Amino acid sequence: MSILLTLLVLVVAVLVTTPLARALERNTGYPLALIYLIAAAAFWPAAASVMAGDNVAWSVPWVPALDVDLAFRADGIGVVFAMIALVIGAVVFLYSPPYLHDGRHLSFYLVMAAFTLSMVALVLADDLIVLFLCWELTSLASFLLIARSGHAGESASMRTLLLTFVGGLTLLAAVALIIVRTGTTSVTEALQNPVWQDDGLFTSVVAVLVLLSAFTKSAQFPFHPWLPDAMAAATPVSAYLHAAAVVKAGIFLLMRFSPAFHDTPVWNYTLIVVGLFTAAMAAWFAVQKTDLKKLMAYSTVSQLGLIVAAIGVGTEVALTAAVLHTIAHALFKSGLFMMVGVIDHGAHTRDVRRLPALRHKMPWSFAVTVIGCASMAGVPPMLGFVSKESIFTAMLEAPGPAWFGWAAFVGAAAGAVLTFAYCTKIVFGAFVDGDRSDAHVHEARPSLLLPAAAPILASVPLAFVVGILDVPVGYAASDAVGEEVHPHLLLWHGFTVELAATAVVLALGALIIASRLRLRRRVEHDTLPVSGVEVIAAINDSAARMGRWMAAFTKADHATRHLAVQLAAFVGAVAAGLLLIWPAAAPPEPMAELSRPIDVVLLVIIAVAVLALCTTNSRLAATVGLAAVGIAVTVQIFALGAPDVGLTQLLVEALTVIVIMLVLQKLPLVFGRGPRLGNAAAAVFALVAGLSAGVVTWAMTGRRERSQLADYYIQNGPEITGGDNIVNTILVEFRALDTLGELAVLGMAGVAIIAVLSTVWDRYLDPGPERDRSFVPAPRLDLRPEGSTAYRAIEHAWGNAIPLQLLVRTALPLLAAISLILFWRGHNFPGGGFIAALVGSSIVGLIYLSTARDRQIGPPRMPLVLIGGGVAVAIGTGLLGLVAKGSFLEPLHWHLVGQDISSALIFDLGVYMAVLGLVMVAFNLLGTSAYEPGAEGTRERTDEAVEGELEGPMDTTRGEPAARPSRRSRLIASGTPPRGAE
Repeated sequence: MSILLTLLVLVVAVLVTTPLARALERNTGYPLALIYLIAAAAFWPAAASVMAGDNVAWSVPWVPALDVDLAFRADGIGVVFAMIALVIGAVVFLYSPPYLHDGRHLSFYLVMAAFTLSMVALVLADDLIVLFLCWELTSLASFLLIARSGHAGESASMRTLLLTFVGGLTLLAAVALIIVRTGTTSVTEALQNPVWQDDGLFTSVVAVLVLLSAFTKSAQFPFHPWLPDAMAAATPVSAYLHAAAVVKAGIFLLMRFSPAFHDTPVWNYTLIVVGLFTAAMAAWFAVQKTDLKKLMAYSTVSQLGLIVAAIGVGTEVALTAAVLHTIAHALFKSGLFMMVGVIDHGAHTRDVRRLPALRHKMPWSFAVTVIGCASMAGVPPMLGFVSKESIFTAMLEAPGPAWFGWAAFVGAAAGAVLTFAYCTKIVFGAFVDGDRSDAHVHEARPSLLLPAAAPILASVPLAFVVGILDVPVGYAASDAVGEEVHPHLLLWHGFTVELAATAVVLALGALIIASRLRLRRRVEHDTLPVSGVEVIAAINDSAARMGRWMAAFTKADHATRHLAVQLAAFVGAVAAGLLLIWPAAAPPEPMAELSRPIDVVLLVIIAVAVLALCTTNSRLAATVGLAAVGIAVTVQIFALGAPDVGLTQLLVEALTVIVIMLVLQKLPLVFGRGPRLGNAAAAVFALVAGLSAGVVTWAMTGRRERSQLADYYIQNGPEITGGDNIVNTILVEFRALDTLGELAVLGMAGVAIIAVLSTVWDRYLDPGPERDRSFVPAPRLDLRPEGSTAYRAIEHAWGNAIPLQLLVRTALPLLAAISLILFWRGHNFPGGGFIAALVGSSIVGLIYLSTARDRQIGPPRMPLVLIGGGVAVAIGTGLLGLVAKGSFLEPLHWHLVGQDISSALIFDLGVYMAVLGLVMVAFNLLGTSAYEPGAEGTRERTDEAVEGELEGPMDTTRGEPAARPSRRSRLIASGTPPRGAE
């Protein structure tokens, strides 16, 4: 329960951040620091149990169908990294209030709290899926914290996200391979699987994927540019994420998977070579930098390289050294990052070329920085000295020939010399060598200086009593090695080769101090013609250009361009299949009956209709041809014995034709024709694509028996669901999640139709008291005396509407009853929510067609209410199943009034509402006239308004009142049928 309590405390930290930030603003860091210390105290019993050798774990089923648990486990590695995240996080939050000065405190504290939760969950995760999700959450939090830093952080955050995204993909691939091969998502069980010893190739592949993921997060070459680039973020972010937490996630990942890979050559040599190269390269770059924060960034990359190399050695001594240096680095580097912020606050610059000699006016900051740099440089008797000596020892145990271990040892020593060099630059460049006298400098306030100094000063006594770290470091190393490790950490090991190397480093360091001014003039420049940031930018630009080039194939508002590329790819795939797969495939067993006479008749009808559709120049004739194809296909479906699908197809065809006709009234009567050669090429291309589709259908579905899945539904569906209509039970129970997704897409389609086609969107959403409340306003009426063309057209429309009005009076209640029956019986007989909604939609269509002029059907907001309500009802049904049975969309069954009631019926109600709303949107927007802003007559007019308008018009040709139309004309104009028209 200690693990759960710790995570719950961190969840509380995220939840209370918003109200705290609004109330306390930048002082929010103080209560959050207290919460982090409480979380550390809550975690202490688990840590103590781990140190006592007990197994501490907590889990709860998360996705039982996939055997995924929300599982967490505290072991030696998890304890070390969790305590670093919590304790350093608390210190950084104590440092943040006096440091922050901008007004965006909420975003800073909220994302920092979310990051800590993700980081602690990552290092304690005992499920591969949970581990991957937390890994990605730390990347997103890092991206957001950099991006919030203003203009400078925008491009830097995108480059950071790009590189860490690559690591996320490789980790996802590794996780997938591990789960498939080991058959478990448990991290503990997967690492204990014998596959790592039995299959060297598989082990090597997964090892490479994991180390690539770790390289991206721990900024190892060639993924190192993102960390210096991330210095655009605020100093507290750098002190926490980029010194103690997010970069340590990569180190954690290497240690977590080390038991499986520590004997794998590709793992050993890659980590050692890349780690040492990164350490030396980044240290050299750090020496060149004049911005103290950039210098710290490269020094972090260098120190992480040493840790990575030690993990690559893989021995007990090496992994002990890696754990110890991880702790030491978290202490001195987080403190030094915060000290850079102290210098920036006191001197208002971080550039060593512009800093005065700060040691006189900032003596306390000078002393703390000297101690921190001494620990980073490995000067005795600091904790960094102990961990650096351990790394030297580890390099001598590198696998392979004897010379390789000595080469690694020399490489680590060379990196230590460069470390001393950039530590010299920090101390002397910031506090000693400056010659400016006009700068206004002041010592930092205790509230800012003490949190920055705390982790640095804490490492001083630890060096003298380093033996107290034997137990935590030993358990962490044991978990990384896969067997028990019992280290004996000491400040003094006697006269050894490692001590001799340290003496050489210190001697060269003294020489560097003596000649520092001359060396600075030589090295303060870039040695490479291009930086890593420029390389990433070039790669990103190249990818963007390639994407635009590929998008150009379909980047046009023309269906032909879109379809051509897709159909060409389809034809190519079919051709490749015929050439490569077909000759080697076994011939399909012929079925007893491949076709029936009705199939031939329908084939001829469909072919003739398609031919007419493709050759006609009339839009109306094309619509008729399209409808003929749909009806013929509907007959085919009924002939195959699928009444549900056939009825759905029939209703969809009818409504589709009506909607098409609504669109056609706003389009020319004929199509625009292209060049004759273009039409011929299109015809040939269409013929080839159609033949390819026919071949695929015949080969893959037309000559095989019913699938095993179909047999399963037929045999088990009625028993499991209690419904005999297999089609409906598949849609609303077996594959209800798919249906919910389609329902959401349908709802978004309705919203998109409104957004694109409605030019009176403000009137529709929020009609005020002075605004028109109609869905789409009626066009201006051209009122003329009886006998005019306009009058005759309007009167003719009423004549056509009279029979439909009589039909509506009879058919409307009948269709409503049929819709209700289909909805109610859909679980056991042909029907269901979708079919019932289509029948209900036909009522909307009949009402629309029975009117003599364009007008909306139903209240203005009803379509959106139906769509939104339908999606909400479907989601609510899913949540009901989650609460009642622990699974989203799990159907519930009740027996009421002699009837078996299923929650799937409620889900079907959501489908009904959304479909009906979408159809109403289509009729109300496509079937009404376009809105012309500023035009007269754009409002629904009452009889009084019409009367007033008719009394006022003047005959402009004669300069006198125009002849007043008769009452019959006025009634027609106002939308009221004249007497006898009913």
